[in-house]
Amino acid sequence: MSDNPAAEKGERIAKFLARAGVASRRDAEKLIAALRGLRMESPFGQIAWRPLDHQSTMGAYVGRLAKKDGKGVMINWRYVDGASVQPPDEEIRKLRRE
Repeated sequence: MSDNPAAEKGERIAKFLARAGVASRRDAEKLIAALRGLRMESPFGQIAWRPLDHQSTMGAYVGRLAKKDGKGVMINWRYVDGASVQPPDEEIRKLRRE
């Protein structure tokens, strides 16, 4: 469950941005179109925005949390490439009933 009622209803991001006063719906749709399939270099290597579901393939550091000198630290960490854990396009289409 989300704290955001727009997300609960599945509101399109363009409408959400327009309602928030960030951009017009037309400009928001242009932004979405510009990001579709975009590839770029990042400090972690190349990332992309998948055209089908607009998900970024940027990964994350995964590890265990521990305390060291009274502060929280991550131990036994590794970087997981986001593309390696995203479902394939066929599964996305099935879930969306496309």
